[in-house]
Amino acid sequence: MPKRRGEIIAVRDLFDKYRKTLQAPQKTVEVESIRVIGELTNLKLNEDQVDYTVVSRTLNIKAPSLIKQEIKFHHEAILLELKNRLGVKSAPQCIL
Repeated sequence: MPKRRGEIIAVRDLFDKYRKTLQAPQKTVEVESIRVIGELTNLKLNEDQVDYTVVSRTLNIKAPSLIKQEIKFHHEAILLELKNRLGVKSAPQCIL
């Protein structure tokens, strides 16, 4: 479709190509995961307790077993919220 001169284009449409190909950085996924876990479970995790592997899209929690069990209980809700916030391509697939 040819663009007419002076036509207003939404800014989000300009970056659509990049949004489809780029993934969120490792640190962004880790920080957002800490926020989501805190909101859904009322547990506070430190940045050194969460590790994200970009290639396998796995979120590794290094915390005591009681905290891990609580996170496993809310596993599906956490992953769904991360997909909503980060997008399907950038969100973790698995929490260990």
